[in-house]
Amino acid sequence: MASILIADPSNSNRLYLKLLLEMHGYDVLQAQNGHEAIRLFDDHAPHLTITEIALPDLSGAELVQHIKACSDEQFYPVFVITAVVGAQRLQGILQAGADDFLQKPFVEELFLAKVDSLLRNLDFYNDLKQSKEMLAQVHSNLAWEHQSAQRIFDKFVYGPRQLVPGLDVHISAASIFNGDVFFSSVTPSGHVITLLGDFTGHGLPAAIGAIPVAETFYSMVSAGRNIKEILLEINRKLKKILPDHIFFGCLVVEVSPKKRKAHVFNGGMQPILVFDGITPNVRRLMSNSLPLGVVENEHWHPELKSFMLEGHEQFVFYTDGVVEAVNAQGDMFGLERLVQALQGHRLHIPSLVEAAEDFCGDGEFDDDVSIVKLDIARVIEKTDMITARVLAEQLRDPSSWELSFYFGTHQLRQADKPVETVVDAISGTQPLVPFKDDLFMVITELYMNALEHGLLCLDSALKQDAQGFLHYAELKQRRLAQLNQGGIGIQIKQSPVSADQADIHITVTHDGEGVCDHVMAQPDGEVHRYAGRGIKLVRSLCHQFEFDEQGRKVTAIYRWERPHAKTH
Repeated sequence: MASILIADPSNSNRLYLKLLLEMHGYDVLQAQNGHEAIRLFDDHAPHLTITEIALPDLSGAELVQHIKACSDEQFYPVFVITAVVGAQRLQGILQAGADDFLQKPFVEELFLAKVDSLLRNLDFYNDLKQSKEMLAQVHSNLAWEHQSAQRIFDKFVYGPRQLVPGLDVHISAASIFNGDVFFSSVTPSGHVITLLGDFTGHGLPAAIGAIPVAETFYSMVSAGRNIKEILLEINRKLKKILPDHIFFGCLVVEVSPKKRKAHVFNGGMQPILVFDGITPNVRRLMSNSLPLGVVENEHWHPELKSFMLEGHEQFVFYTDGVVEAVNAQGDMFGLERLVQALQGHRLHIPSLVEAAEDFCGDGEFDDDVSIVKLDIARVIEKTDMITARVLAEQLRDPSSWELSFYFGTHQLRQADKPVETVVDAISGTQPLVPFKDDLFMVITELYMNALEHGLLCLDSALKQDAQGFLHYAELKQRRLAQLNQGGIGIQIKQSPVSADQADIHITVTHDGEGVCDHVMAQPDGEVHRYAGRGIKLVRSLCHQFEFDEQGRKVTAIYRWERPHAKTH
């Protein structure tokens, strides 16, 4: 039951109030002056204090101030009952903090109703305080969990990132978790690959797909997979785990410093800007594919753009948070302002960010903002050193081993699957990621030569012009569909040459009626526009190369060498 303190110099008034309150079940404490009231309040902390304005040694206002001074962490209501009729004195005690007042004489029902109302307010305050404390604890726990999750997220998503040369990166999040992701790495073959992505929205729901994307990107790049393979695997995973309303726009830029060539993918992102580094000209590479996580792989075909580089280009790519930044008038920063800001500040990313913040006015963005610049000249200058280090770390000492395969008619109809099977088996036996592209190219050419000319008995002379090439392709598909016997054997054997070198002997045989094309068999044979290039390329890549006399067997020897990491 609630306890009530009565402070009144009149014995009769105190007795009357005490009996009235006790009749309704309240515990009552009595004080005849202000100092006694303070002592009882400090000792017992009653739920409600009822006081007269006029006390013999302490004014009612001073008693109220003392009680309210104790109310920082707890609500102590004060009810003034007085015979004083002066408005100024009533106003003074209310300003001191009294919660309600009632003038004498009063109606008992009204008095009891006010007491009940003040105690209900006390209960409401206590409930509110308890809820606030619970919310504060929940908030503290959530903050701790978010910080822990953020550390794990950052370590997993950004930890594997290699120090790629030529990068200038700005990333800012609109909430604790970032819906924008940026990954960069150097492939074992020396290519620089960067991926910038933007999940729908921002915060934790948007960032939930970042971990599988990071895991897929870094593992497949280190394994030497190409861009299409990486994108298809990311799309497969995201379509499986993301809800329908979240998808992943992303762009990928791959640069081959040695070949001076770039491969670019843009799926649902802002245009990639390519500055030539000499003139004000800006090339804009628009999105030409759906974002990832929208449709299944069988309905999604990532399109790449490939072009040669002069060596002084600078790529700038960014998420929509910067171009869609809005000022107080509702105007967007936009792509044209972005290009002008970049050109006006010599492609300086911090200056671009400052210009966008000044445009917004309040210096803040409403969305995640990521801006990346890739300087091709610096990539070309520094990549060799990083590539050598990566190769030295990944390549194991050469050992002796052999692999043997035979593909019948069913496997032969599965396009590149036989070759992928062989190359994957090599990678599992002796990881040779830096040389995977070369091995894939050599085995593909030898395999296709055995298939087209050995089993399908096609003649390269058909491929003398575009029309003949189309006829050749149609004939190949028809004969392959009708093929019901024969097969292709592939034998792979590695022989160490030294502690850092090994020869891979690649032997391809067939049991068909055809033989190799005479153009392909001759090292110096004429190469036509649509025929003969493949085997010429194989000869250039391999240490040795020869056909047997019957044209049913070809052997190529590919030599690989482990480079030594540079330390400066």
